[in-house]
Amino acid sequence: MESTARSGGRGLWESLYRVLMRRNSVYVTFVVAGAFAGERIVDYGVHKLWEYNNVGKRYEDIPVLGQRQSEE
Repeated sequence: MESTARSGGRGLWESLYRVLMRRNSVYVTFVVAGAFAGERIVDYGVHKLWEYNNVGKRYEDIPVLGQRQSEE
């Protein structure tokens, strides 16, 4: 029973190795694409968290800023 569990996990790692890490160009492309996608996801999450914590304090939320008084 242990041998089947081990071989199933080993098969997954072997297939990942075969697909991603056998050729250097594929591995480097995978790492660069993963870093880019991870950076975009973290940036989006931090931006949304910052907006959520600063509702009402941002320049866009204050209605009187940026408006000129009419001189009639």
